[in-house]
Amino acid sequence: MKRNLLLALVFVATSAVAQFTNDPALNSIVRDSSGPEEVVPICALNPQYGTTFVSWFNQNGSGSYDFSMQALDNFGYPAFQPSSLTVSNFPQNSAIFVYDTKVDNTNSMVSAFQDERSGVLDVVAYRVDQSGAFQWGNSGISLKDSLATGGIAPNVGILPSNDAVIAWIADGSPKDWISIRKISPAGNFLWASQIRIIDSTGVASFSRPQIVPMLNDDFMILYVRQTGSGLPASAMYMQRYDASGNPVWASPVAVSSKLIGFAAYPSVVPDGNNGAYIAYSSGNPSNPSINDVYVQHIDGNGNLWSVDGTEACTSTLTHRMSPKIRFENGMANPMVLIKETDAAQGSSGVTIQSFDASGNRLLGPDGFAVTPITALYDEPYDMRAETDGMIILYAEGTFGNQQLLATKVNFTGTSVWTPVTTVVSSVVSNKSRAQLTPVFSIIDLSNQIVAVWEDDRQDVGVYAQNINYDGTLGIQVNISSPDRQQLNAVVFPNPSGSNSFLKINSTTLDEVTATMYDATGRVIGAPAFLSLTSGTNEFKVNEIFRHSNLASGIYSIDIKGEKTAGRVQMVVE
Repeated sequence: MKRNLLLALVFVATSAVAQFTNDPALNSIVRDSSGPEEVVPICALNPQYGTTFVSWFNQNGSGSYDFSMQALDNFGYPAFQPSSLTVSNFPQNSAIFVYDTKVDNTNSMVSAFQDERSGVLDVVAYRVDQSGAFQWGNSGISLKDSLATGGIAPNVGILPSNDAVIAWIADGSPKDWISIRKISPAGNFLWASQIRIIDSTGVASFSRPQIVPMLNDDFMILYVRQTGSGLPASAMYMQRYDASGNPVWASPVAVSSKLIGFAAYPSVVPDGNNGAYIAYSSGNPSNPSINDVYVQHIDGNGNLWSVDGTEACTSTLTHRMSPKIRFENGMANPMVLIKETDAAQGSSGVTIQSFDASGNRLLGPDGFAVTPITALYDEPYDMRAETDGMIILYAEGTFGNQQLLATKVNFTGTSVWTPVTTVVSSVVSNKSRAQLTPVFSIIDLSNQIVAVWEDDRQDVGVYAQNINYDGTLGIQVNISSPDRQQLNAVVFPNPSGSNSFLKINSTTLDEVTATMYDATGRVIGAPAFLSLTSGTNEFKVNEIFRHSNLASGIYSIDIKGEKTAGRVQMVVE
C-alpha cells in the first residue's frame, strides 16, 4: 500500500480525503496481506495526541504468529511502512489468548500478551512509542511468576503517574491465581515482587483480571472467582490497592450475587471519582433461561448500588447480552450498549440504557431500541461519547454477509444524524472484533473517532475507518474563520531531507503563521511568521523552523492567516 504525501493537504471548510477515505467501499487497510491472516486487533488512543495505535497477531511463514503494530496519525497515515512494525517474533501457541493494549500518557503503546519463548505460554510486555522505539528493550519484559508454570490473559492499566499495572492469570497448582506487576515508563519493576490473588486452601481459582486506574495512583482490580469442576461457577470480586501495592479494603468486595458465564468478561470503566461502573451478563431474575444484562457501581470505599446491581431492561421475552459500559467525555450518566435478541436468538437488535447516580434506569424499563430486533441481525460492537451523544458501531447481516454501520443518539436516545445511519464499511464480508477509539480532535480537524475491525473480505485482515462527529467519513477540517480561502501547499521533496522546501500557492496577500507539529501533536520549535504574495511562495523548511536535523517521523505543518489556512504533512527519513 503506497501513499503520496505530496498531496497530504486538507482545505478550509471542506472535506478532503487523506489516508482516511470517505468511501465505505474502500476503508483504510491497516494490514491485509494475501494468504497469511492478521487477527485479533486491538485499537487504543490517548485523545491528547490523536495517534491511533493498532496491535494484532500476524501469521508468518512458519505457521506461527508475530505480534505487530501500526500507528495511524490523525489523517490516517501509517507510521510504519511498507506494512507494519513487528514487535515480537518469538514463538506463539497455535491458539491466541486474550491480551491487551493501552496508550500511556506520553503517547506510547503498552501491550501485554503471551508467547512461548520460555518453552511454555507466559506473559510478556512491551512499550513502543509512535516512532517505533522499543522503550522496554527489543525483547520486552518477561512477567513470569516464579511460583507458576506459565501465564495467560494479561490486562494493562495506565496510572496518572504513567506507571503501568499489568495483571494476568498465573498457571498454578492446585488452582490458578492472579499475578500483578507495576512497571515504570523506564521498564523497572516498582514493587519488590508481584502481588498474588490466590486461594491458599486450593478450593477456588482466580481469572479474568481487569485493572481500573484511580486518580491518586491507587487502582482497583476486577476479577472472577471460580469454584467447582466442569463449567465452574464464576463470581465477580473487586479489591483496591494503593500505589505501593497494599490492599486498601479489609477484604475483596463481591460485585454481585449474580454469577456470570464461565468465559464471560464483564465490561468495566472508571467513574472519574475513584469508583467504577461494571456491566455483565447473567440470568433473568424471573426466568433464568433468559440471558440478561446488569450494571453495578462501586465507589472508592467498596460501596455498591445494591447486592445484584441494576437490571438494564425488565422484559422476560428477549435475551440481552454482550454489554459494553461507557462513561467518558463529560457524560452525566453511564450508558450501556446491549445486544438484544428474540427468544430463539435468530433475530437481533441494538439497545441502550442509562442510569442515574443511584442506579435507577433513565431510558424506561426496557431501554431505548437503537435498532429493532429483526432478521437483519444487528450486532453491536462499541460506542463512544461525543459532546452531544453516543456514536454506536454495529454490524448488520448474517455471518459472512455483513456490513459495518454507525449511528448517533443523544443521551436521552434521540437520533442525531441525518440520515440516521452511516455506512462505515459497505463491503459484504464477515466483520468481527470491531471497536472504536475515544473521540478526539487535533488542531483544526473536526471531532472524529476511528473504527478498527477484523475483516475477511480477502482472507482475514485488519481495517480502519474514521467517523466524523456529524456521521461523515474522511478528513474534515474545522477552522473557526469562515472567511478564510483555500490554501494550496506542498513539501518537496517528500520524504524530506535537509533541503526540503515548503511551497505555498496563494491567491492573495496574507501574513500567516506556520507551525510544525510532531506525530504526538507537540509543537516543534516556535511558529514561523511568513509573508505571502499572490502566486507561488517558497520557503526552506529547516530555515523557517530552525531545525536542520529533525528526527525520523511524520510531521504536520499548519498554516493560518486572516485570509488563508491549510495544512500539509511531511515525512523525515
